[in-house]
Amino acid sequence: MIQQAIAQVLTPIFDPGFSGNSFGFRPNRNGQQAVKQVRDIIKEGRRIAVDVDLSKFFDRVNHDLLMTRLGGKVKDKRLLRLIKQYLRAGFVDNQLYGESREGVPQGGPLSPLLANIMLDPLDKELEKRGHKFARYADDFTIAVKSQRAGERVLRSISQYLQNRLKLVVNVTKSRVVKTRDSQFLGFTFKAGRIQWHLKTLLKFGC
Repeated sequence: MIQQAIAQVLTPIFDPGFSGNSFGFRPNRNGQQAVKQVRDIIKEGRRIAVDVDLSKFFDRVNHDLLMTRLGGKVKDKRLLRLIKQYLRAGFVDNQLYGESREGVPQGGPLSPLLANIMLDPLDKELEKRGHKFARYADDFTIAVKSQRAGERVLRSISQYLQNRLKLVVNVTKSRVVKTRDSQFLGFTFKAGRIQWHLKTLLKFGC
C-alpha cells in the first residue's frame, strides 16, 4: 500500500518527461503498442534488429544513480529517505537475511516506475543518436539498416549502459540479427507482419 502511494505521487512528476518510445508500465501505454511501433519502424526499411539483453536488470540497479535521478525532481527529503529505506530493506534467503546494496525488489507497484526512471537516460541517448527503437521495461529493440550499423550500435550502447548506468549487458544473449529472427516481447516480424516467435510458441505448447 505504501509503495502504491509513493508510485501515485511520483508518476505525475516523472511520466510526462519519459520518452515516447517507452511503453512499459505507463498510463495508457502497453506492450501491444510497443510491438506495433517496431513493426512500423521495420516498414521504413530497417531490416536489422539490435536485441540488447540486460543481465539481471532489476537486481543490478545502482542505488546511488537512481537516488540522484530521483533527487533531481523530488525535493521532499522524507520521501527520498522512505524510498531509500525501501531499496535497502534487504532480503531473506533460506531464512538468512541479506543486505540490498543494489537492485530494486520485483513484484511491488513501485519497482516498474523506478526502472523507467533508471532507463530514461538510455531512451534519451538513443533519441539523441537518431536511433529508431521501442522499449518495454528492460526489454528493448533498436532497428537499423545494415549488419555493420547494428554491430556498431550494439558496441556503443553496451559501453553506454556499462559506463554511464552501471548495468551489465548479457553478451551471450545480445545480438544483431535480421528482424525476422529477432524477438521482442515474444514476437518476431516477417514480411511486415507481427508473428509469434518460435520460442514463445514452444513455451505456450508446453
